[in-house]
Amino acid sequence: MKKKLCIIILIGIFFTFFIYQKNKNTDIYFITLGDGLSSGMTPYNVEGYNYNDYVRDYLESEHKLEEFISAFSQENQTVENLITKIEDNYKLEEKNITIQQAIAKSKLITIGIGIDELANSSLKQNIPTKEIEDYKKDMEKLIRLTRNFNDGKIVLIGIYKAYNIEDEEVLEINNFLKKLSETYQLEFIDISDVINHSNYFLQNESYYMNYKGHKDIANKIINNLNL
Repeated sequence: MKKKLCIIILIGIFFTFFIYQKNKNTDIYFITLGDGLSSGMTPYNVEGYNYNDYVRDYLESEHKLEEFISAFSQENQTVENLITKIEDNYKLEEKNITIQQAIAKSKLITIGIGIDELANSSLKQNIPTKEIEDYKKDMEKLIRLTRNFNDGKIVLIGIYKAYNIEDEEVLEINNFLKKLSETYQLEFIDISDVINHSNYFLQNESYYMNYKGHKDIANKIINNLNL
């Protein structure tokens, strides 16, 4: 009798552990913060499949995804715009959630912002030093704000050469973002090499990449998730 009881208890423990493990793997709340690169903008002024979508697909295939929100990524959104949204606690009506709530709930956040505003600034031929310094200050404020609400996994995407951004400027900014990531315990993803792949870009006059480029970025992120 005792032996049978022990077997029943062990079976109960096994199934409890199995159910716990299964549920534990399906609780990743994933949001994206960013600009046109993050939202998957294409040279045709429509959004396509982007690196965040590929990461979402991976999490779904691993049965780890609870929720995915990408509406906080928008074309031509500046870092300052995003900071204002967080400070004002912008509400996403279609999901009935504020940005602060979404950030606080997330186990995974990707931040990819800067390529739009820096590329647009570079159309002046040279990005004024002040604009680069302002961008860096804004990025530090954005990361600090985000960390105030979230202590989970945050992935910060670097920038690459676009329009008239100089190689030295790309290196300077990425080095800053990397140090920022170390300070605030973020995962920094360097994507500066994407510009070397001509097959990632559909049109020479646009810095937005196709699905191949986004898949490359997604693979870099997935390889560093450890979730």
